[in-house]
Amino acid sequence: MAARLIEQQKITWNTKLFDVFPEFEVNADSAYHNITLEDLLLCQAGIKAYTKTEVEPFPEYNSSVTDKRLEFVKYLIKQPPAAMKKGRKFQFLYSNASYTIAAAMLEKVSGKKYEELVRKTLTDDLDLRVHVGWPNSIGPDQPWGHQITKDKIEAFPPDHEYKIPDLITPAGDLSMTPKDYAKYTQLHLRGLRGKDKYISSEAYRYIHFGHDGISLGVGNGVLRGKRYSGFDGSAGTFFCRSIIIPESDFAFTIMTNAGSSTGSMEAVDWLSQRIVEKHFNFNWWWKLWLRFWW
Repeated sequence: MAARLIEQQKITWNTKLFDVFPEFEVNADSAYHNITLEDLLLCQAGIKAYTKTEVEPFPEYNSSVTDKRLEFVKYLIKQPPAAMKKGRKFQFLYSNASYTIAAAMLEKVSGKKYEELVRKTLTDDLDLRVHVGWPNSIGPDQPWGHQITKDKIEAFPPDHEYKIPDLITPAGDLSMTPKDYAKYTQLHLRGLRGKDKYISSEAYRYIHFGHDGISLGVGNGVLRGKRYSGFDGSAGTFFCRSIIIPESDFAFTIMTNAGSSTGSMEAVDWLSQRIVEKHFNFNWWWKLWLRFWW
């Protein structure tokens, strides 16, 4: 979505937060003065993680607040940075809240709410079915999420209290069918090979390989002369992985409806290793992949 708006000249990777929201700067911590859209998507903006609500509770807003996520943005930039600076940039710290701020910037320049942008981009333009929220909020016949502990596997019914908080919806509260998620990954593969033009090949390459190790929401590396990239996503009760090897015209996806435990990660890693062994006859590259994310 960001790259599309950039190519429409509505924003750039280097647009500063306060270029879009100048009225917020007066009450913000001065450490955030120069953070950009790219910094936010790289998780190099110093924004608190909001990955564990028991450690970082969300602020509460009453019904009179018309745009709670925008109020959350103003709250976030008043807080002291959660990461140290290295030179002029903050060090990497994965942050769900960072994506909320990036989404607010895209909302402002496009005139559309995040959910509208998702549907415009993924559904209207790319013909992919998406749903904001858990799959079984559509109906009980859709996949249920699970948490795995040593003693049991717990299924989460549609009315379960566990939800992705609205304030960080842009960080991952998005559901797709396995087929549509595979098609989405294939679009990235085709784009990296110059065969998809929804955004330019240069934009695809910048997203995936513009930065070494961790790029724009993507991990990457080179092994045996082949570049690879990919993205993992977990909402606690689900886990998704895409790996793309453009020079081999190859990609694969894994989706599970359990994602909260070490066992879930081990299962996804095991599957990744088996797939790579079958297609490339070596079995150790994925260990390098893991160090990017954990």
